[in-house]
Amino acid sequence: MNKTFFISIVALLLSACVAQASNPKVVVKETKAYSQVEAEVQNILSQDSAKQLLIVLDIDNTILTSASDLGSDIWYQWQHQDLAIKPTAEQMVSCLYEDSINLLYELAPMRLTEPHLPQLIESWQKQGITVFALTSRSPGSRFATERELKRAGIDMSITALAPANTPAPVYREKLQREMSYMGGIMMTSGMNKGQMLRYILQKTNRHFANVVFVDDSQKNIDNLYAEFNQTGGLNSQPALALTLFHYTKIEDERIAAQGAVLTQQQADAMAQQWRMLNATLDSIFPARQIDTCLN
Repeated sequence: MNKTFFISIVALLLSACVAQASNPKVVVKETKAYSQVEAEVQNILSQDSAKQLLIVLDIDNTILTSASDLGSDIWYQWQHQDLAIKPTAEQMVSCLYEDSINLLYELAPMRLTEPHLPQLIESWQKQGITVFALTSRSPGSRFATERELKRAGIDMSITALAPANTPAPVYREKLQREMSYMGGIMMTSGMNKGQMLRYILQKTNRHFANVVFVDDSQKNIDNLYAEFNQTGGLNSQPALALTLFHYTKIEDERIAAQGAVLTQQQADAMAQQWRMLNATLDSIFPARQIDTCLN
């Protein structure tokens, strides 16, 4: 065999091996129960150490869900016109992002999506697994978010993502929009979660061989897949195994019970409740009406 030809073949084979090694393994799974997430976690731990595993959890309709429709993730989707039923012009909420969402987060209590979640998350933390929450909520809703997690018995700070051998950091930065990270909760103001996950890992200079991500939003799952399936491992680390769980329990239950995520009757009820709430607040605090962003 010609020596030059042999060297070329070897180079091509090596190049293919390197390319294959640098491509991450990204798998998408749909689930209605955290039992499948736990099974995946234990499968990973049977093959690798807890230090090599990162678990990232969304909050709304993933860890917690609103106890009422008004102020819930379903309400937001309706206002954002993501559902089959659209709000009328009169039902559209003004200043949705600047004021209304955070107001309702402050007022609305939440409940667990699955009753055993505090124990499950605590068990992961006790095993030394890095666990943190990645939410589309803005930093302005941090207090209400932490309050409801605490009320549910969940502390995301225990094994929060942090630079190696240092306490969990506090970040508050203006990226495309406001971002804050503290106590194991990253609040991203609706920015692309794939980009945000990469950003926080680069910021903390952490590398993981295995990542499990759970979120109820198909858009967020798609963004994670797009970010890491083509661009290499987290923080440019090769051997990455990324499992994306699309958690559909809350919306599936609504569809099973009423044939749709949202009915017209529920939409009209939310609109009426919003009008009643604002009428009450305006009667007590008439100065609110001066600023249109608060109505």
